[in-house]
Amino acid sequence: MLLGFFYARPASALLLDEPDAHEHVFLQKLVSDRLRLVARNRRCQLVIATHSEVIIDNTSPERIMSFYGEPHLLERDVDREHVREALKRVSALDLLLLEEHRGVLYTESRNDLDCLREWARILRHEALPFLEGPLWHDNMGRHPREARAHFFALRAIRGDVCGALLLDGDNRGLPSHELSADGLTILRWKRDEVENDLIVPSTIRRFLERAAGDLLAQPAVEAAMEFLKRNLPPAAVEAALGDHDYLNVTAARKSILPQLFRAVGIPISADEYFQIAAAMSVDEIHPEIREKLDGISAALRLCA
Repeated sequence: MLLGFFYARPASALLLDEPDAHEHVFLQKLVSDRLRLVARNRRCQLVIATHSEVIIDNTSPERIMSFYGEPHLLERDVDREHVREALKRVSALDLLLLEEHRGVLYTESRNDLDCLREWARILRHEALPFLEGPLWHDNMGRHPREARAHFFALRAIRGDVCGALLLDGDNRGLPSHELSADGLTILRWKRDEVENDLIVPSTIRRFLERAAGDLLAQPAVEAAMEFLKRNLPPAAVEAALGDHDYLNVTAARKSILPQLFRAVGIPISADEYFQIAAAMSVDEIHPEIREKLDGISAALRLCA
């Protein structure tokens, strides 16, 4: 039908809204090439609204109008690459939040963000306002270079964005130069992951007393304390805020906490572990947590 329009009305303009929708990538290029060929032969003009990486790759930069930020024509091949990466990696929600925020935080999981927010609330830390409504990206345990690529995509849309990338301990051997980018601060936990800072006996006792109810609280607490004594080094139980090699290399999210809650008979999923953080008192929060909150605040203050 589109080709028929071109043949019936030479020297006309045709506006197409996402002609690539629901088409296989091979078909996207085939249809695009055919439309351009016929348009050229019939002296017609095509104006296409698209999110297709295929169509963008197949179009000269100076013929692409980007609506990321202020509408503007692209100038160089590298500009086209930036737009293509943004289309691939930046969600509609990211775009909305980018209108309000210039700082972005990258963490390994949603629970990391939720724990940081609860700790900031308890400490009355200056990072709390950002953590309550952030431009935040869940790296979902993928290689940290994925977060760096997302940051570059955001910068293609808004050049003054800055950010912080908070890495678990299992990435401590990854060289910073492989992740660093202008405006992106790299922060690393000394302990294996965020959940390791939840292994505080007094906090777990308080959490279970609230979660189990009056009748089941005492048996649950006793089972939890017995589990910790049996499975953790004595020093990690007696001085939970100390520097312990065991907590630096053991993944609490995958091993300690699931086993503990099975032992006490209280089902709690990994994305609910932040509730343990919410039960902490100031003196139960590891000093490194305040250090990381300071780092996040300093990195994102650059955006102010």
